Amino acid sequence: MAATIFIIFALLLIIKVPISFSLAISSVLSLLLASTTIDITVVVQRMYTASESFSLIAIPFFILAGGLMENGGISKRLVKFASSVVGHIKGGLAMASIVAAMFFAGMSGSTAADTAAIGSLLIPAMEKKGYGKDMATSVMTCAGAIGIIIPPSIPMIILGVTANVSIGGLFLGGLIPGILVGVALMITSYILAKKRNLPSEPRCSMKEVWNSFIDSILAIMTMVIIIGGILGGIFTPTEASVIATAYAFIVGFFVYKQLKIKDLPRIMVQTAITTGVVVLCIAAASTLGWILAAERIPAKIAQVIFSFSTNKYIILVLINLLMLFMGTFLDVTPIIIILIPIVFPIIMKLGVSPIHFGIVTIVNMAIGQCTPPVGISLFVSTGISKISLGDIMGTLSRYLLAMIIVLFLITFIPWLVTLVPRIVMGIS
Repeated sequence: MAATIFIIFALLLIIKVPISFSLAISSVLSLLLASTTIDITVVVQRMYTASESFSLIAIPFFILAGGLMENGGISKRLVKFASSVVGHIKGGLAMASIVAAMFFAGMSGSTAADTAAIGSLLIPAMEKKGYGKDMATSVMTCAGAIGIIIPPSIPMIILGVTANVSIGGLFLGGLIPGILVGVALMITSYILAKKRNLPSEPRCSMKEVWNSFIDSILAIMTMVIIIGGILGGIFTPTEASVIATAYAFIVGFFVYKQLKIKDLPRIMVQTAITTGVVVLCIAAASTLGWILAAERIPAKIAQVIFSFSTNKYIILVLINLLMLFMGTFLDVTPIIIILIPIVFPIIMKLGVSPIHFGIVTIVNMAIGQCTPPVGISLFVSTGISKISLGDIMGTLSRYLLAMIIVLFLITFIPWLVTLVPRIVMGIS
């Protein structure tokens, strides 16, 4: 059964059938071709069941919130504030893009929104300052991927629903790793800026920093409201997505007055399209995961893995390598929904914290967003800079190495993930 599923799935991907349809078709054909007692109608039943989860309501609202923020002037103010704080350091514009992306990540929960909102402003600015398209594109590609590590995060919602793990715990667990990734990218930018003798921006006075902070305070409050409300138990992550959407609309339309009524239909349509793609993928992948579980494929794979070693860190390294490989040719959602049901029973037997493993998975997925051929952050940033993949891979590899170092750091030091959830929620 497993061989049948994966062969069909691989063939469909090779002929460029969309991911969601590849998952659904491989599920149906595997049931028809394999000698199994599972009824074919289970495909429809599982697709419906997977898509009716209340927690999934957060996905369209966070996507919509990201669109409203991008068009409502919030990203411009975040960029201005970030530049006033770190712009004077060597390679300051690159650092400003990373800091701004980290702020925006605390609002949108989407890599594409993070990369597009900040990259459209700072990639051209970095090019004008002599950074070169390769560095400008590379730093924004990896900075944009932080969007799914720092809460809120759409992939964390999907992972929480799939693995039945606390979404709030995952949100809290992503804080320190997200900051570590940002710091690692900033260090890399500084080293490259020194080698290339890149300029730094004029140092802003404390008054200028304060003024840019005041100008962006309403934008920053989006992150404070979302994370603070979840931490304080005022609302759930799903409710937070609705509040973030309402707040982004009010600030963009009534306060900054950059969000126009004519922008709303386009934003709504794009939100609907993106949501449809994500939810259809979740539904199809859930069916495939259920069939694999019913045929005890995860247990069989676990036996194979345990035959190599029973050391949890060796197994975590092997799983990391598997996820990094899968991230090069699959998007976040199908990887989570296909892989998590298979590997989660394994890490449970090893005594690994679900929150720890969940964040390790998310960081793996963030790296996958930056790698060809399907990395969404990579293609958004290259679309802005109009540069070919071949021209940036040398520089991009340096930033990817920084992210991979952080990945293995949090893999071997679990408390970097579990510390905040343990302090705030008493879970780890």
